[in-house]
Amino acid sequence: MNKQRPLPYVLATRKHRFGGRAVEAGLYLVTLGFGWFIWNLIVWTDGRTPGHQVLKMRIYSIDTGKPASWGHTALRQFVLPFSFGLVPLALIIAGAVLNNDYSTSGPVLIIIGYVLGVSIALADIFWIFKGEKNQRLVDVFARTAVLNECIRAE
Repeated sequence: MNKQRPLPYVLATRKHRFGGRAVEAGLYLVTLGFGWFIWNLIVWTDGRTPGHQVLKMRIYSIDTGKPASWGHTALRQFVLPFSFGLVPLALIIAGAVLNNDYSTSGPVLIIIGYVLGVSIALADIFWIFKGEKNQRLVDVFARTAVLNECIRAE
């Protein structure tokens, strides 16, 4: 098992992290998603998202104590959330296929898929309130922490 390294900055607060999400949503809307996506691909090299960059936060690996690499950030930002959604997506697709055959189980599978997908998304979002590490579920799986680079750790 990997030992956790000391981190150079303090953990970003829940409010700071939710502020980052709000900035992300605003940037997504303003750039129609395209600019936001390109900006993401560029700043992932620094272990950031556009919202993190604006609010002076950075994603750190808790194993190395260093900023997350591009690949580690991509895992956290894209691969894990995508994999969380595979089972709900499979249920929705199966429900749609069965629905075309006028089966009564089709709509049930679609509803279960949507409920499961929303439940997983909410668990990821609200996991930040569990404990004092301020980690989302993707942070737990990716072994990352979001730090506030305005305040050095003592």
